[in-house]
Parts: sequence; structure tokens; C-alpha cells
Amino acid sequence: MQEEEFLRSVRTTGTSLGINIPNEIIKLLKIKKGDLLRIKVKKIKE
Repeated sequence: MQEEEFLRSVRTTGTSLGINIPNEIIKLLKIKKGDLLRIKVKKIKE
């Protein structure tokens, strides 16, 4: 299975926090609505 890394800042969406997946990654991995993704989270800056 293909794997990609990217950096994004966290944003607020209602009462939750979220990130956007870049279009290049979506196209490269052929991600679509309903796909199950493994997400690894690592804070790199305080």
C-alpha cells in the first residue's frame, strides 16, 4: 500500500479540530469519500 507524508496546520471545524488533505495526495493515492485511512499524528512545534 502506498504511503505519503505532508505537513498541515490544525484548524477548528465547529467543536472539533481538523486538517485538509492536499489535492495532490488525494489524486496520488486515489482517495475517495468513504475510504478508510490510517492517520499518524505527530506534533512538530510547540
